[in-house]
Amino acid sequence: MRWKFTHASVTGKGHTDRGEPGQDFCKAGTVRFSDAEFFIGIAADGAGSTTDGGRGAEIACSTCYAQILETLRSAGELARITDEDVRNWLTVSREAIVIEAQEHVKRVREYACTILGVISGHDRAIYFQIGDGAIVAGTGPDYQTIFWPEQGEYANTTFFITDEQFLDRLHVHHDISPDEVAVFTDGLQNLVLSFAKRTAHAGFFVPLFGALRKDPENGFSDFSAQLAGFLSRHDISARSDDDKTLILALRIDG
Repeated sequence: MRWKFTHASVTGKGHTDRGEPGQDFCKAGTVRFSDAEFFIGIAADGAGSTTDGGRGAEIACSTCYAQILETLRSAGELARITDEDVRNWLTVSREAIVIEAQEHVKRVREYACTILGVISGHDRAIYFQIGDGAIVAGTGPDYQTIFWPEQGEYANTTFFITDEQFLDRLHVHHDISPDEVAVFTDGLQNLVLSFAKRTAHAGFFVPLFGALRKDPENGFSDFSAQLAGFLSRHDISARSDDDKTLILALRIDG
């Protein structure tokens, strides 16, 4: 068994119209330890009201990814990884953001970002999330949302890894390994989730997973560019002018 994946992150029209850089960041890949292949996918969304939310998202994703690799190298299997390990990944990631803020004499909240991700092997998966965006997993057309996007006290607010009580907002879930999994930031959530029914729109995901399954490449390929083009389409931008990040991964037998 192996994993096939792709990912793309595009700057929303709201940012481009103001001449601003995007605030999303993602990191995805596969790694093999103890003759088992693991998929890792992490996405983060910098708060739009900050000066360095995009940099915070980059630090959070990159640091968390490195922490996961270190834990996997030591544990060798997901069954040995605990909620405390996940809390440690996010704690170290936040500390890296704090160090960056101190070096630039800025407030930590200027680097505010959400974070969500998945680690999946041949039989088990671990999901985690702080803030909004969502992770959808399953087998088309039967997809389940792992955590519902978490909103703050006021409209259009959420929770961030930079918050002092960030661990209180950390959600962790252990489950069997999915056949297909998607990780996406809040720029897509209103398009691909039914908030009334609290379900995922299978019609969005089934064609994308089908195309990924047929694509001969993996990771950084023409399909990633095609996915970015799809996320930048006018009809999608018209429904959400925010940054959009999407990670897709599926199991391949053999």
